Amino acid sequence: MKKLIYIAVSAACYAGLTSVTSCNTFEAEPLDWNLEENVLNPKDSLAENMKNMFNAVYNSLPNLHTRLSNSYLDAATDDGVPTKDMGGAGSLENYRNGSLSPSNIANLDGSAWANFYKGIRRANLFLMNIEGYPHSTMLPEEEIIRMKAEARFLRAYFYFELVKRWGGVPLLGDKVYNYDENWNVPQSSVDECISYILNEISPDVETSCFDDLFPPMAKPAAGMENTVGRMNQGAARALISRIKLYVASPLYTENDDEATKKKKWEEAAKAAKDVIDLGIYDLHPSILEFFGKKEAFPNKEGIMIKEASSSSSLESSNSPCGYQKNTCKGYTSPSQNLVDAFLMKDGKTIDDQTSVYTYNPQNPYENRDPRLTYTIFYNGSKWLKRGVETFNGGKDRSNVPNMFTTQTGYYLRKFLGLNEDRADNSSFTGISHHYYIIRYAEILLNYAEALNEVDTEANKTDIEDCLIKLRKRAGIEPGGDNRYGLPANYTQDEMRKIIHNERRIELAFEEHRFWDIRRWKEAEDVMNKPVRGVEITKESDGTLKYEYKDVRSSVFTQKMYWYPVPRTEMQGNPELKQTQGWDY
Repeated sequence: MKKLIYIAVSAACYAGLTSVTSCNTFEAEPLDWNLEENVLNPKDSLAENMKNMFNAVYNSLPNLHTRLSNSYLDAATDDGVPTKDMGGAGSLENYRNGSLSPSNIANLDGSAWANFYKGIRRANLFLMNIEGYPHSTMLPEEEIIRMKAEARFLRAYFYFELVKRWGGVPLLGDKVYNYDENWNVPQSSVDECISYILNEISPDVETSCFDDLFPPMAKPAAGMENTVGRMNQGAARALISRIKLYVASPLYTENDDEATKKKKWEEAAKAAKDVIDLGIYDLHPSILEFFGKKEAFPNKEGIMIKEASSSSSLESSNSPCGYQKNTCKGYTSPSQNLVDAFLMKDGKTIDDQTSVYTYNPQNPYENRDPRLTYTIFYNGSKWLKRGVETFNGGKDRSNVPNMFTTQTGYYLRKFLGLNEDRADNSSFTGISHHYYIIRYAEILLNYAEALNEVDTEANKTDIEDCLIKLRKRAGIEPGGDNRYGLPANYTQDEMRKIIHNERRIELAFEEHRFWDIRRWKEAEDVMNKPVRGVEITKESDGTLKYEYKDVRSSVFTQKMYWYPVPRTEMQGNPELKQTQGWDY
């Protein structure tokens, strides 16, 4: 009888550690590698089935563009709202309206519990079956070694994505469960999970996968072009930087003494510095071209990447609604809160009286940080040979029933192609919208944040150097003091606020804000304030009147810093314990 691999391991299920009856994702597996006799057949000279099994692990990386309510995870924060979110089990609005629960979390955030355990299961299945697999010219021994290392790296990444959401989660190790085994596995602690993840990828651990990964790379060397997008030692170091920054943050250190907290920040600073000291990564000269120009890839800024094929679907999803009616949806509506966070052109905040520019709420986009223009479509932005019209009744804020239109007066500009070759706004040029899971800008911000928490005064030069590099690339004016808007004197708390805001605007809509306000333990303050937008009225004389209004209220309580465990998982695995504060 032919044996299907997924039958032999069905108890693990792609949905995680639930009962067999709740597993419903077998059909998600590529059908061309689920016959065990084919996958393990040494006569498969091309090793296509084994390669497909390996590729399936990579396919478990989340597709982060418009993956939630056709929008971004940041649209569940104070940075924006989904433009047309009708509610329901998978709605981003559940994070804002107090409806988050163990019942609906299974369908929120891209079904994260199910999908990341699916990735872990795929990695374990590959690692089990590649062991002892005969190498050949089509699958050399060194490639098998590298594939195993990459599968382990990706498994570690999947685990960290689970830890970000739930804290301690069940650790399966290399185990692939058979249907007749006990798969009721309890959660490990956060510390145990983090230790496992770091031991899997750290260069300091002899048994980790690190040494068997490709060397760190920015732009590939000749003959290495086909390795772009594959996990390598640079990506491993960058992921370590992110992990150590998180575990040093207030949410993760609530029970630590001051000496332990400082040590964790020191380790976070060192991890970021290890990436910087590689000397191969750098900021791309233009952030607009970095995201929007085909020729910008690969580049020195991208470290951990999920590649994408060429398409104009992102332009159709995000462009203001008036460009191609019934095609352009503008699914993401950035908030006035975020717009106000962007600096003036001299690097000062909009309420800083020392700025050489005076912020005018009736002319709000004049003399602003160029990153505002690169990130957000506001009224008067130039796009495809015309100005964006988000005043009431304008082409991009229509009153036509059932048309997608901005909820806040803004649309998301970031990630879209430049479309420089288009003569009008009748169509888009497709580009490959690669998703940068980690880019060098984040590493600079990680380093600055960690150094500031260790000792602001002692690390002043290095902290400022990181921020100035980002502001200089953005187009902020240096000023007479060549400080790009940074104050000459500041306290640790003042610099903390500067760094937090710099992360917000530099990394907007890259799935950082949602997690940052949680790890900083600031979400109760941030998310209990309204999301704001702008109403623009065009007067009879052609002048514009700007009025700022609340567009969404939000609710956030202490228990929401961690996700509840999905109720279906609790029912299938009696060893699981519900997250503190949540009902069963």
